[in-house]
Amino acid sequence: MLTPDEVIDFTGHAVGGVCPFGINDGVTVYLDESLKRFKTVFPACGSSNSAIELTIAELEKYSNYSSWIDVCKGWQ
Repeated sequence: MLTPDEVIDFTGHAVGGVCPFGINDGVTVYLDESLKRFKTVFPACGSSNSAIELTIAELEKYSNYSSWIDVCKGWQ
């Protein structure tokens, strides 16, 4: 687990505002399979008081993700 300062250094965003886009070079983005059940999602936008509504296709496009993975338990 990263400390809050390490999160900023690693991703370029503070805890609570970490988003899958606009992040530092070299950070690999994975999307969780559980998100696919929603028509739209609301990822953070770089601060703790901002978000954007995206379709799953838009999330894939703008996040430049590496792959879909299953990290949540019991969501099905």
